[in-house]
Amino acid sequence: METLSQEQTDKIIRLVLIKEGLITEDQEVSSTVLSDIWGQGVLVFSYELVVQTTDGDLSATRRQFVKDLQTVCSAQKLQGLPGYPPLMVTDFWVDERQSLHIDVANIANKATAQYVHDINKVEQ
Repeated sequence: METLSQEQTDKIIRLVLIKEGLITEDQEVSSTVLSDIWGQGVLVFSYELVVQTTDGDLSATRRQFVKDLQTVCSAQKLQGLPGYPPLMVTDFWVDERQSLHIDVANIANKATAQYVHDINKVEQ
């Protein structure tokens, strides 16, 4: 299930990154699985890409990314567990090297739904 979820998530994130103009159509994306950190069955994938510039308002960039992610998920007819979106951004930041880091949960099982619930509690 992890490999299938990772491939599915990579495909969707690639489409969003193209829509955002962060990569070109001939570029591929690949993710790192974070289940080693968060536990078995948690379907969270991490992406890192070098960005040329940031507009200084990372929260606005994240909001637009999430909006585009929802649009692409809907167009691809992706479904998550009841009460959850199929994919959810759980972390979004730029490091000192201007690398954009995006963590995305594929909410296809209860372990991942619990992870998202726990992350949301910590952020409140």
